[in-house]
Amino acid sequence: MDYSIVMVTEDNYFIFDDMIFWRHYEREKNDDEKKINDFSQAHSTLENKNFYVFAAQVDDKFVGYISATYIPKISRTNGRGHLFIDELWVNPHFRKRGIANALMKRVDTLSKEINTLGLRLYVNTTNVVGISFYKKCGYKDKYGMALFMEKEWDI
Repeated sequence: MDYSIVMVTEDNYFIFDDMIFWRHYEREKNDDEKKINDFSQAHSTLENKNFYVFAAQVDDKFVGYISATYIPKISRTNGRGHLFIDELWVNPHFRKRGIANALMKRVDTLSKEINTLGLRLYVNTTNVVGISFYKKCGYKDKYGMALFMEKEWDI
């Protein structure tokens, strides 16, 4: 199986949206759902210079993605900060084929291209498979037990 890693842009966002729909509902869009294509909010988000999304493409479909955000620091680092990996997901039908690893490597390359201090991510402590995968990618539990906290607003 051949795949490529591509940046998600305004031009291919409709393919990304199809993949996200499948991720949430585990099915393809029906004809009515295909008609809903106001992606203006997503397109403006993609224009943020510190936000990156890459997808794994097989034929005319995306089958996985990774998103990362660069957060600069104000300190002795001369403004350099870390690239935070926010999400990594691969369609279950395409797992164990090197796609997640290729997505992680693409973000490694990006991190070096934009001259960051390094990469960071959070993983659920119960996600044993994810923790093992990230360790194989060179990540370490640097600070011991970390607590991920979140505050959300109603949409």
